[in-house]
Amino acid sequence: MTEAQHERFEAHLRAYSERIDITPGLRSLLWSLACIELEEEDLQKIVSKEGTVYTTAGGIMKQRPEWQQLRDDRQRKTAIVAKLERTISHEPIENDPLGDLMHELD
Repeated sequence: MTEAQHERFEAHLRAYSERIDITPGLRSLLWSLACIELEEEDLQKIVSKEGTVYTTAGGIMKQRPEWQQLRDDRQRKTAIVAKLERTISHEPIENDPLGDLMHELD
């Protein structure tokens, strides 16, 4: 765990523990959220500097892998935050975006 990851995780842990008891599952989601957010910030810096596409030696334009990963990270982040917020609000889970995403990745 890097220092930045630890700090982000601890900040999320403090914020969410004020609203709900933190189970091992929620702790894991918060850890994933912290890691994804930091990766998202690093990838956004690259995409902001380099753009979303590049041209190959053969003249073909392709999406940057960083852009693709950034989009994937944002989908994961959205699913995690939705799961955390539903858990806190005690709403029934009719559609589980995290489960759907995990199933899609398999």
